[in-house]
Amino acid sequence: MSHSTPILDVDLVAFENGDEATRRAVVDGTMRSLATGFVYVRHDLSENLLDEAYGRLADFFALPRDRKDRYTVPGANGQTGYTGLLVETAAISDVPDWKEMLNWSAPVPEGHPLRKRFPHRYGEQVLPDEDLPGTTELLMAFHEATLGLQ
Repeated sequence: MSHSTPILDVDLVAFENGDEATRRAVVDGTMRSLATGFVYVRHDLSENLLDEAYGRLADFFALPRDRKDRYTVPGANGQTGYTGLLVETAAISDVPDWKEMLNWSAPVPEGHPLRKRFPHRYGEQVLPDEDLPGTTELLMAFHEATLGLQ
């Protein structure tokens, strides 16, 4: 039995510049695709960058727990570094999440108002370069590339 999945091409430029009917068609199609639980996203990121970034992240999560725990930043509330299993709990749950994360963002410059007001949340980025050299450079390039899609 053959089963085809419809693919909706969401053209955000057409959405932004289109008339009301075009915008409504994009929203309706997007909502229908979300009903399946799956969305296929086409993008302009290089396959090489994606493979390198996801490969590096896979290498990080394959490290022993004690190595990953070295990149936990107390008081950062997950703004940077590693968050281990059963640490966070979703707002709608009483049970801790069975997930782990490595969080990063573009560095907030020294002297920035956010760093002055919330130094514990906007400190230096903590990434596993000691265990996986070049991680910061790679993930920052990935971050910049994703920003370029907007």
